[in-house]
Amino acid sequence: MKFGKDRMSSFVNRGNKLIADGRTLEAMKLIEKGLKYYSEKVINAISPYAKADAGLIVLVLRHMADEVERGNPGAKEMYEGMKGCIIAPELNEIELVRKANKS
Repeated sequence: MKFGKDRMSSFVNRGNKLIADGRTLEAMKLIEKGLKYYSEKVINAISPYAKADAGLIVLVLRHMADEVERGNPGAKEMYEGMKGCIIAPELNEIELVRKANKS
């Protein structure tokens, strides 16, 4: 039986330690792993969603990104610095047509 929530040590802190040790390639792979980890968590949290709500989801995610940046100095700068350096995981969406069970 499993109790509590998983707790993950910081991908960024571990990556910075690798960079300090001269292991930049490993640090970039670790950051990519962190991007995949958090992307999967978000996708699992919002799936399934109505196709017509895709724009609303984009609005929510951008709002959340703005709020996270506002409350965490350096987050936006880290994003700007990393967005061109790492390979983001591809999002594969599967479209299923189902009748809504909530209104």
